[in-house]
Amino acid sequence: MGQRPNVLTPEQSPQHRLGYMIRELREARGLSMRELATKLFVSHAKVQRWENGERPPKDRGEVELIDRALGAGGFLIEMWQEIGRGVSAPEHVSESAAHVSDTSLSLATVVSQAATSDGEGIFVPARLDDGTVVLVALDRRAVLRAGMGIGTAAVAGLPVPPATAVGGAEDPFGFARSVTENWSGLRLSRPVPDYGVDWQALVPGGRSMLGSQLSLQVHPARIEGGRVIVSIPDQRRAEEFLTRPNRNLLVGAVAAEGASQFYVLDGRSARGRLTKNGGVYEVTAPTAYELDDLTQGILWAVANYDDALQADDQALAETRSDLKAYERLSASAVSREAAPGLNTVAHMWLGSDFCARHILRALPDLPTLPSFWTREQRGEEASAWLIFNHKFPYLRETTKVLGSTSTRAFCIPEEVVRSSPRYERILLFLAVALMESLGIHAQFTTDPAYEAVEGFVVAPEKEAVIANWVRGDGMWHVDVTARSSTVREFTIAARDVDADSITAAPTPAGRLRALAQYLDLPWSWLIERCGQLARHGSSGLIQSRSRLVSAAGIDAACAYVGSLPADR
Repeated sequence: MGQRPNVLTPEQSPQHRLGYMIRELREARGLSMRELATKLFVSHAKVQRWENGERPPKDRGEVELIDRALGAGGFLIEMWQEIGRGVSAPEHVSESAAHVSDTSLSLATVVSQAATSDGEGIFVPARLDDGTVVLVALDRRAVLRAGMGIGTAAVAGLPVPPATAVGGAEDPFGFARSVTENWSGLRLSRPVPDYGVDWQALVPGGRSMLGSQLSLQVHPARIEGGRVIVSIPDQRRAEEFLTRPNRNLLVGAVAAEGASQFYVLDGRSARGRLTKNGGVYEVTAPTAYELDDLTQGILWAVANYDDALQADDQALAETRSDLKAYERLSASAVSREAAPGLNTVAHMWLGSDFCARHILRALPDLPTLPSFWTREQRGEEASAWLIFNHKFPYLRETTKVLGSTSTRAFCIPEEVVRSSPRYERILLFLAVALMESLGIHAQFTTDPAYEAVEGFVVAPEKEAVIANWVRGDGMWHVDVTARSSTVREFTIAARDVDADSITAAPTPAGRLRALAQYLDLPWSWLIERCGQLARHGSSGLIQSRSRLVSAAGIDAACAYVGSLPADR
């Protein structure tokens, strides 16, 4: 059996170029011929014939399996298609220095030409404005990375089709297509140089959230024994990715009928789970980490809040200390100009924290059992109850101080529900579930007339505590008042919602089921998915970096929802 040369020439056949690139990719991933044969369920001899160019893959299905196993991003399929029509070398070469026409070259053609040299540079044909064909120098490694779906190779005046095409051959698992179709605000790109990153994800912000950024590495995966096993053929690339200090997520793609299912694992969690199975490294993750609206909502909220708070950590701590003087006052309204260097999420955290402590100071002095009113309407606002480190302890402390159940009213008009994406509605639902788990009866009105009511705690007809940081003019507005007009206004609002709540029911499960119906969320699915996530915790999905962010609220809410009856 003949040996192929170490370096190909442009005159060699397309099937020899295809075989060469199969070998290049296999060796780059640290696989022997036998290991690749085992992954593909073929013989060692068959792999050898592919690589020698003696007998290329017989059909498209076979080459697609090879392409996916080697993470080639579709360009092996393009090279295989070249076998039927051949690739000819340029007929005329000129050394003229002139502008290169903006004519895109086939990515497969450019990558196959990377085999024409064993040096760092390669030459590809391009046509000048006058029709003359010239050879343009490109960096060989950049071209190979682009062909493998890792980066983008380009040279001035000579565009090379990027490996970021959503839904194209460079997205072999359909990951980019799937996530951008399901969550339209998400933006994916491929960095160059990539440093082990397959996709850079720009996570959208919100009305106050600023947006975030995630690094992703995608690998094939399978489900065994109720677990997801992610296969990582290139350990060096995985280590390069997982040891970076920025937030990164490992994504496992499990082939399913019609489309892949994706499972997400926080990079820090994945780092300690690498094990070797034969010649392939693997990471195990729970199936509870499937990427859907539940996990997407958690990823979105945690990444946004965590990154923004961590970015302003030192300045926020200093500002909180500076603003402590306001705690001696029974009333204050502090503008955002009091903390001009902080971002909007840091302002939110300061306002929420101050209002929580203001209410806890005032609660013991209220003459009768109070009713609470909160202004949160959307998942962005409500997720603070799940994520800010002081919110869950505040809820538990209020229950302890009151010594009995209490009520908390919300105003969520139908238009707000219609304009909120599903993952935000799930976050709102979880925040309310967290309250119900502590004996707080949630009540809801859809009347837009109540949207302007500030957050308050009212002892009916007696006294009121104002504490508002949501959608206000400043960071917070707090007060303690017995002013009859104010107390009367709050008393009427609380009684109106109590008398006509759209979620009225005698049990927490009944109220939450009515809320799920209003928010157009499937009840049985919520119980099943929250129960799955509660068994493993959310920290393996995404770990917080800021000391001001906690997963305790998310996990407690999921555990409670997962314990509810699915049939009533």
